[in-house]
Amino acid sequence: MRSARRSRGKDAAQRVIRVARDWRAASPGVFVLAIDGHGGAGKSTIADAVARATGAALVRTDDFFQRPPVPAGRPPAPGGPAGRLAGRPPAPGGPAGRLVLDQYYDWRRLRAEAIEPLRAGRDATFRRFDWDRGTGLDAGVVVRRSALILVEGVFSAAPQLADLVDRSVLVDTPEQERLRRLRARIAPADWDPDWLIAEQAYFRQTRPPAWFDLIVPGAGRPAGDLCGGTS
Repeated sequence: MRSARRSRGKDAAQRVIRVARDWRAASPGVFVLAIDGHGGAGKSTIADAVARATGAALVRTDDFFQRPPVPAGRPPAPGGPAGRLAGRPPAPGGPAGRLVLDQYYDWRRLRAEAIEPLRAGRDATFRRFDWDRGTGLDAGVVVRRSALILVEGVFSAAPQLADLVDRSVLVDTPEQERLRRLRARIAPADWDPDWLIAEQAYFRQTRPPAWFDLIVPGAGRPAGDLCGGTS
């Protein structure tokens, strides 16, 4: 089973590399490609393979995670996508007080410290969210400039970043497999249903599959590629 998943991930990465080469040929210069998808879809595996093969600069939205707002008087809980925010009460944001996905990401800092300098042909230096502590930022990292920039992670194709992104890819993996992977990573006490609700709303209303330029399978289906949007 693991070898089959690795094969699908490799096929998807090769497809992304081929299509990105065509896109870049039609649009010379620095090119920014978003690789988005639900948590547990396999985005990181595909982005890592593309970066290794092409020498692309790789930025992850998880590095710019932030705690969503917590109502006054209620203590925050350990935080993280799809879990690690257990016990956190709902906060104002989306319909009926639900959180929305842009509250989980410091997208202004993602723009200013990572995507904008890389797009301008400069190295990017920034501090990442400290996943070990579940709060704050860890030591600074440097992402070296490249003509191809990959922005990987949930929210990478969001409207707040759209003016800096040239094309977007959706990694599509069946829900049952995605949830299986997430539950294997996350303790039951850390499960965060608010995150899943915000994520579902993002992919259903803000960035549905038809919006993306390319859809590739992450797992659980034949290795043939699905195309959506303009591709």
